[in-house]
Amino acid sequence: MRNHNILISISLAVLLAAAAGAAAAAEPALQVHLPRAVQVEGEALTLGAISVVRSGNAALAGSASAVPLGRAPLPKEEIVLDRPTILGRLGASGIAASDVLVSGADKVVVRRKEATWPAADLVKEAEACLAKNRPSPEGSAWRVIRPPQPVVGPSGREMRLEARLVPQDVAGEAKVEVAVMVDGRREAVQTVLFRLSYVQREAVAARDIPAGAVMTGENVTIRTVPSDSPPPVDWAPPLGQVAAQTIRQGAVIRSPRRPLGAAVAVRRSEAVIMRIQGAGFLLTGLGQALEDGRPGSLIKVRNTDSSRVVMAKVAADGTVEPVFDGAKP
Repeated sequence: MRNHNILISISLAVLLAAAAGAAAAAEPALQVHLPRAVQVEGEALTLGAISVVRSGNAALAGSASAVPLGRAPLPKEEIVLDRPTILGRLGASGIAASDVLVSGADKVVVRRKEATWPAADLVKEAEACLAKNRPSPEGSAWRVIRPPQPVVGPSGREMRLEARLVPQDVAGEAKVEVAVMVDGRREAVQTVLFRLSYVQREAVAARDIPAGAVMTGENVTIRTVPSDSPPPVDWAPPLGQVAAQTIRQGAVIRSPRRPLGAAVAVRRSEAVIMRIQGAGFLLTGLGQALEDGRPGSLIKVRNTDSSRVVMAKVAADGTVEPVFDGAKP
C-alpha cells in the first residue's frame, strides 16, 4: 500500500512538472502593449517610447525597448505605427515575431509633445524691443495693429525669444520681428506691427443742437479718444459758440466751412452797463447798444446821460467798456 502511494506521488510530481514546462514554453519571451495614442519628446522614436515592454528577461526587455522606430514627428505632425511595422523592426533587431506577444491597439498614433509661446508673450518681447530702440514721443504710445500668432515648438528643449527692430518706411509705424529660438536655432518667426497712437480731445453733441443754438456743457460732451495723429496745439472746446448748422446727437463737432461764432452778448437797442475800471476805482453808467455785439467785439454805444456815441468793447457778461482814452460813461 505504501509503495502504491509513493508511485501516485511520483506521478503527480511528473505531471505538475510537465504542465509547468508546457506553460513556460507557451509564455512568450517578450510582451508589448500598444496604446492608441502617445506623445513623445526627442528627435528619434524607440519601442520603449511608444509602448509598454515587459519580459522576464531584463536584458531582452532593455534591448527591445531600445529598438529604433524612425524619427519623431515634427510639431503638429502625426506618425502612425501598426503591429506589422513594429514586429518587423523587432525582427530586424534579432527578436523573432514568434517570441513576441503584442496586445492593446492595432496601431499607435504618435504625436510630438509641444510647448506653446502665447501671442501675448511675443507682444511683450516686441514692446520691450521698441522701448529700447525706438521709444514713443511724449504724449503718445505704440499700439499693436497686427498681432502675432502663437508659436508651437517641441517641448523638453531650451526655448527663448529674440526680437529685433525692422527698418520701416511708413511714418508713425514700427515693425518688430520676434524669433523663437530652440536650442540656439530659429524655430519660427512672427512679425508684430505697431502704430503710434495719440490721445486727442473731441467734442460730441450730447443731444441735437439746432442751428443758431449756443453750445454749452449741457448739450456738448468732451471726451478723449485715440488718434493716429498728434492733437492740434490750438484745440479748444466749442463751448460758448453758436452752431452754424444743426448738429445731431452723437456727432463729433468739427470745424465747419465757416468758423463758429461766439454767442451774441449784446443786442441792438438794448440797454447796457458801461464800465471803466482802473487801479482802485470802478465807474459805471448806462448806455444803449447801437448794434449787436459778441464778446470781444467793438460796437457803437450811446451814453444815456450825455447822448455821446462811443466805441466800446463787449464783455462776455454783456457789459461794455469804452475804448477811447480818458472816456467816462
